[in-house]
Amino acid sequence: MQRRSFLRRTGLALGAGAVLPSLSFTSPSNVSLDSWANVRSQFLLDPKRIHMAQMFLASHPKPVRDAIDHHRKMFDESPVEYWEHNWKTMEPEMCKAAANYIQADPTEVALTDSTTMGLGLLYTGFQLKEGDDILSTTHDHYATDKSLEYAAAKNKATIRRVTLYKEASNATADEMVGTLTKAIQPNTKLVAVTWVHSVSGMKLPIRTIADAIKSINSNRSDQDRIYFCVDGVHGFGVEDVTMADLGCDFFAASTHKWIFGPRGTGILWGRKDAWNKVVPTIPAFSYPAYGMWLGMIPQGKLNFCDLHSPGGFHSFENRWALKEAFDFHMQIGKKKVADRTHQLGSMLKEGLRGVNHIKLHTPVSTELSSGINCFEVEGMTSEEAIKKLSTKKIIGSAAPYPISYARLTPSIINNEEEVKMCIAALEKIKE
Repeated sequence: MQRRSFLRRTGLALGAGAVLPSLSFTSPSNVSLDSWANVRSQFLLDPKRIHMAQMFLASHPKPVRDAIDHHRKMFDESPVEYWEHNWKTMEPEMCKAAANYIQADPTEVALTDSTTMGLGLLYTGFQLKEGDDILSTTHDHYATDKSLEYAAAKNKATIRRVTLYKEASNATADEMVGTLTKAIQPNTKLVAVTWVHSVSGMKLPIRTIADAIKSINSNRSDQDRIYFCVDGVHGFGVEDVTMADLGCDFFAASTHKWIFGPRGTGILWGRKDAWNKVVPTIPAFSYPAYGMWLGMIPQGKLNFCDLHSPGGFHSFENRWALKEAFDFHMQIGKKKVADRTHQLGSMLKEGLRGVNHIKLHTPVSTELSSGINCFEVEGMTSEEAIKKLSTKKIIGSAAPYPISYARLTPSIINNEEEVKMCIAALEKIKE
């Protein structure tokens, strides 16, 4: 595809001597991330508050802020030139960064604006037929529930939801895997679950579920294969795993929570041998997809990234800064991030277990929990408890579910002293 010819077709021809700004950007930050104090220094978080709700919407570390500021400045100075010079390489570069983080092929990664967008694209685009069965759980978020309902309505499929546990704090992996797999029927084509439940803090044994489904699939034809889909947002950026470790077929997550990425960004990953099950919903603006439509690139098979990253004009200054968020995590080290998050979470849970008026709902075991810690304060609603904590400058959140628990979610921006202060505040919250 000739650049000049393409520009004539799209009305974006620029002067032959134009000097176009490049996408390349390197953060000027020289701060070492070898200590947690240095990691915290990369954020502009108010030091007068204890931030225990980054899982809801995160602050940006300095490299991400710098990248956003750089791209915004370049767009403000010459928006058409900056976009035209970088649009062909933008999505592939961000997909490469995401793929490096999850150890996958970049062609398997599509860029989205959120977990909700990823789930909507996945489930409403999934090829089902009348009579096909969708199996999900009663623990999933609104975004999963509604996306599956829309998919079922479009295809006249059915949805069943099973309860994996009555009380998260004493559930077992065997119980949950057994309940889910026993509910699979001959016409089940899609199993949709959430990795870490934001309603309770429960972390599902995704790999064990994947292996159980694989075993069932070994006795089925390709036409009757079950596809395993995961909302992974609250494990993504916490757990030190790859897509191969998880073993699912599709995985959706935003990157503006535990990844500390630009707001309004996310990914949808699809295993290569499952690509043909999802029909795109929003036309892609990728270079190969758009070029084929123009007749200037030979017709061929487009990959998942080419087809499923929704087109249109996005908040490019944010989207193009996603690489810096993944690089920030990789510079610290995924295992270090996982170990630190679990360390602080375990410290909080152990402290809350000893408070008489607190009921902890999240499993203490790190095998069945990640970074979310859910609890009840006797005699208070979750909103009342979170509001009371805010008077002590502790920022938590209330789970947005019909049954709502209070949540505190320490991450790598927190320290042991802050966790101790949270425990102390909850000890005295009824005074």
